[in-house]
Amino acid sequence: MTMYKSLTKNDYQKMLKLPNNYQIDGVLSYGHYDLKKQLDRLKKSLSNLNIDYQITQLNGYLQNILEIKTPKSTFWFAVVYGGVTLGEYLHFACLFGSKKNIHIGSCGGLYPQMNSLDYLVPIWSYGNESSTRFYARNNTENIHYPNKGLSDQLKAKLVNERAWEGPVITCAAMVAETKGDVDKWTKKGYYGVEMETSTIFAVSNHFDVPSAALLYVSDNLVKGEMVGDENHNKQKEIRYQRAQKMLDVAVEVLLN
Repeated sequence: MTMYKSLTKNDYQKMLKLPNNYQIDGVLSYGHYDLKKQLDRLKKSLSNLNIDYQITQLNGYLQNILEIKTPKSTFWFAVVYGGVTLGEYLHFACLFGSKKNIHIGSCGGLYPQMNSLDYLVPIWSYGNESSTRFYARNNTENIHYPNKGLSDQLKAKLVNERAWEGPVITCAAMVAETKGDVDKWTKKGYYGVEMETSTIFAVSNHFDVPSAALLYVSDNLVKGEMVGDENHNKQKEIRYQRAQKMLDVAVEVLLN
């Protein structure tokens, strides 16, 4: 009996109502919930590069993906919250020819030396969700690695910025996190906790597609800062600037 894993590129192109020869060059995913807000930022990043581009919102199951066409490439921009939908988008994208997958977003800070709004380039991610286990079935340590060369490209673009490199942990249950979880993760040496990086690394590695991630510290958990508290609210405008810079860097690396 044929199951989903056995379906081919042509099968999925037909199922998703895409042209038979449809292909893309890369994926940029953003760990967020607001597609419209990130579309405005994406347009700003593309305009800063002084290139011609055309943005089309896909249909049906892919309706939360924006297709960006430039004179030299076509890539997907997907706003996702957690790894479930992201895993399927990446599966399709890799079948459709993606050559690099980059993820950006925020994280909860776990490393005492980091400050809120610092950047973080993960050197690996611990993930024990089904979206990682099924794509890395022989990975008993549940540690998933990005492509070092692609990670280095992202970090190199962060000139005059506080940028760290370290391991992160993927947790899909943010509102169930406890102080004990934060203390345990910090003791184990994780720099941040987020919801998507292990998925993008595991799925990309399954298809031998280079991937990397760039995050910034939003809620500095190890210092007792949480989303919605007074200090976090005061940093709203600076977070916007950090997010824009992060997107600028990711778009430039993806298109180069």
